[in-house]
Amino acid sequence: MLSKPTIVFIIIILLLNFWSFWSLAQTNTTTIGPPAVPSTTTPINSAFGTCNCDLTRDVCDMNCCCDPDCSSDDRLTFTTCTTSTATNSGSRSCVTTGIVFRSNTPMYRTIVENGLFCVYIDNNIARNYYEIPRQVQDNVTFNTLAFKYGRTLSSATVSPTAAMSYYRVGDKLKAIYNDSIIGILSLPKSLFSDVCDDTNPILFYVNDVSQCNRHIKNVKEECSSSSFLSAASYYQNIRVAKLPSALNTSGKVISINVNDLVNISVSTSILCIDQSTGLSSLCPYALVPLPTYHSSNNSCSNVLKELAYSVLTNGSLGIVQLSVTLTLSNLDTRKINTTYFRQKFSVSYTNNVNANIFRRSGNPGYVVDQPLLAGKVGVNAANNQIILYNGDSKGFLTVISPTASGLCVSEQIDRVPILFGKNMRSGCILSVTLDNLTNNCQLIREQILNALVGTDTPTRVAMYGNSVVENVSDWVTILQQNVPQAPSNDLVGSSGICPNVVMGIHIRILWSYTGSLANPQAKIIGVSLSYDDPQNLAYQCVGSSCESSSRVQKYEITTTVSFVDVSEKPASELRFPPKVEVKMPYDFFYPFLSSCIGHSCNRMVLILTTATAVIFEQFLL
Repeated sequence: MLSKPTIVFIIIILLLNFWSFWSLAQTNTTTIGPPAVPSTTTPINSAFGTCNCDLTRDVCDMNCCCDPDCSSDDRLTFTTCTTSTATNSGSRSCVTTGIVFRSNTPMYRTIVENGLFCVYIDNNIARNYYEIPRQVQDNVTFNTLAFKYGRTLSSATVSPTAAMSYYRVGDKLKAIYNDSIIGILSLPKSLFSDVCDDTNPILFYVNDVSQCNRHIKNVKEECSSSSFLSAASYYQNIRVAKLPSALNTSGKVISINVNDLVNISVSTSILCIDQSTGLSSLCPYALVPLPTYHSSNNSCSNVLKELAYSVLTNGSLGIVQLSVTLTLSNLDTRKINTTYFRQKFSVSYTNNVNANIFRRSGNPGYVVDQPLLAGKVGVNAANNQIILYNGDSKGFLTVISPTASGLCVSEQIDRVPILFGKNMRSGCILSVTLDNLTNNCQLIREQILNALVGTDTPTRVAMYGNSVVENVSDWVTILQQNVPQAPSNDLVGSSGICPNVVMGIHIRILWSYTGSLANPQAKIIGVSLSYDDPQNLAYQCVGSSCESSSRVQKYEITTTVSFVDVSEKPASELRFPPKVEVKMPYDFFYPFLSSCIGHSCNRMVLILTTATAVIFEQFLL
């Protein structure tokens, strides 16, 4: 029994608690106002969102058959129903890992092999619906769930690290400009468009070739002011660090040892492009000239057309030598597109240990995206047959490369190498006038053939990516089909018609896998060059354009390349399965057949055997 003072004390405590709760309720009632509308609750173990295509309120959504806002007339205009009923079919399968080789279905499947039974249909409601998540209302709960289920993508502060003592493959080449500014040696390249991007870095021991366009608005102003037209801007006052540790990354004026830097030397063979023939030859300059503007014909001479860096390295000892080969051209607004000017840049690496390098396209089989090796049959000093092959792009099987404007101009000497396994189509636009078709028909034929097959066409293609030039039998002959005949004297242009003109070629390469199935090697077994049927180029005009004979007519010259896989896998020859001959002893069914004789005994054996097999099969099921 509790004493009276204890009972009185308990009553006082209860009254105080009741008064405090009542006061708090009164305070909340007078300050906060009416309670907020509760959030939408999700029913437990139930599906909702049965009409996901109903995205517009009070308006019929097209092809949404479950939209209640759509009338019967609206549904007559529907072509299909976008309503999709989601089903949990992932658990409605019983398969083993030996049956399913690859599954590309969006359903998630859990395959279990251990156990005699599997669930075909899981009708447990609790296992067919997601758990109902609670609304997050504080930072602690939010951070807890985000840390448990999410992945943090934060920008971590990169701490400065010490420079590597030597270059590794893919490292950027450090350089110093004007003896004061530390930067990266770059190679212009087209990134997001065909316009050159000068911020593309040169990577150590990564050969690269790029072609991109320069946008020129005013030839007179940009001839001398644009640095990308001057060849000197790519080698003058630029020194490259032999090792990355030779330069720090502070970007300030520093004093360093000149022996740790390599000057970019200019090759003595400065090339110039002849405007009349489009071929390159040695320039009559001892020093590289600067671009010069000529007001008489609104042209800019001695502009950079091609640049090739050659880097000589010695492994971890760094860069030994860096040279540049330049090709100059004239920027003539009368012969090229006045808006874009196309340039070519490349960088190649060689090792100082072995200067005699043969660039393979595979070892032994061809590798996808590697150029096809091509050459001609010749003889060496010992009067033995060899393949005359150049290690540069001239030693590849190539197709025509269009200019920035897509026109076939006389200055166009670049050709794109055919890459193994890559079907392609290339070409350019030939612009001629009525006078050209009439008076220069033979010249047009020759220019088109030179554009299609090149001036120095190879006759052999390497069967393997590492075929040596001494073994002529490893180079397949390029077969030619539908070769155009030399035009006779009566096939001359007249009245705007140039007859017997070939406008395209088709190159087909047959290749096959050889060797083991685990490591197949690609081998070229045949190459065919087929010419299009000759056609007549006729000058066509419409309306008032027929009054002017100087109006330009455009024709397309095309080249297609296709690779055909003729590989044949080995045929599998399997023996026939063995025949199982069941023989039972004569007294196997004793004593059931102890008294049977002759055919009746055989008939009884057959009946008992069949009955036994049926009973055994039912038992297994």
